[in-house]
Amino acid sequence: MLTLYLDPVSTTSRPVALFAADTGAELTQVPVNLSQGEHLTPAFAKINPNQSVPVLDHDGFRLTESSAILKYLADLTNSPAYPADLKARARVNEWMDWFNTQFLKDFAYGCVYPQVIAHVRLSEGAELERRAWSAPRAAKKLKILDAQLAAGGPYVLGRAITLADYLGACVVTVGELADFDLSPYPHVQRWIATMKQRSAWDAVHAGFYGWRSAIQQARADAVRAAS
Repeated sequence: MLTLYLDPVSTTSRPVALFAADTGAELTQVPVNLSQGEHLTPAFAKINPNQSVPVLDHDGFRLTESSAILKYLADLTNSPAYPADLKARARVNEWMDWFNTQFLKDFAYGCVYPQVIAHVRLSEGAELERRAWSAPRAAKKLKILDAQLAAGGPYVLGRAITLADYLGACVVTVGELADFDLSPYPHVQRWIATMKQRSAWDAVHAGFYGWRSAIQQARADAVRAAS
C-alpha cells in the first residue's frame, strides 16, 4: 500500500501528486496542512523527523524528499519519465538537482516566498539585500533554462517528458504567487503552458490556485485600503 503525506499547495508536494496522477499510481493521500502547523506536531515528527512534506510510505518503508520519492515511484511504475539508460538517467538527475538546489534557492526562497510567507520574511533592510542578491541570480538561471528549452523539444530534455519536468514546472510556477513576469523567457513560458495542458494539472493544483487567489485578493484589498 502506498500512502503519500502532502500539503497540496506545497512546491515539493505538487510534483509528486502530479506524477502519481499521470501514471495512475494507486496511493492514499493524507493531507498535512503546513499553514496550520500540522507538520510540527509530535505525531507527524514520528512519521518524518524533518517535519516536512512530502513523505511516501510503502508498506512501512518511508521515504522523504520530493526528488527521491519521484524516482522511487518512477521505478515502481516502470515509467519512461525516468529512463533506464545510464547517461539519460544521469541527465535527468542533473536537472532535478539543478531545480532542487540552485534554482529553488534563488528563485523561490530569494524572490517569491519572502513576499507571500510571513515566517520566511526578514526585516525590510535584510529583504532588500536578499532581493538584490537573489533576483539577478534567478534571472541568470531562468536564461539558462530558457536556452535549454530552446535547444531541444517541448520538454527540458527534449521530446519526452521526464521527472525533471514534473519537479521543475512546479518550482517555476511558484512565481505565480508573486505575479512573477516570465515574458523575458518565452521558451520557459511555452514549456509551462505545455505542462499545464496535462489532464491532471488543474486538479492537482486546485489548492495552489486557491492560495494564489487569496494572495491576489489580499494584495488588492491592501491597495484599496491605501488609496
